[in-house]
Amino acid sequence: MRTGRFERTEREAPPLNAALVNICGLLVHARPDRSAALSERLGATTGCEVHAATDDGRLVVVVEDTEEASALDRIRQINDWDGVAASSLVFHHFEDAKALEGEIEA
Repeated sequence: MRTGRFERTEREAPPLNAALVNICGLLVHARPDRSAALSERLGATTGCEVHAATDDGRLVVVVEDTEEASALDRIRQINDWDGVAASSLVFHHFEDAKALEGEIEA
């Protein structure tokens, strides 16, 4: 349970440094019968990318801050979607935006 103190602190926090990219790794637990639809919806959502999905409804998702929404706001939205049982933050990292500007060669 969250307390009002923490929610107030989040609202009053200064904006994040624009030179940093917020990267969150999630494990989303979905109802198996809704997994494919949720995977498509996540893939079509700005700042989200699905990296893996299992037959039993687990989705590995990366969420990043965008101009439209912060990663935290996006994670809150995902948790409210129909068919999502829960999500777990399993990775969090701030990356220098300049370091991500170049293309990655395979």
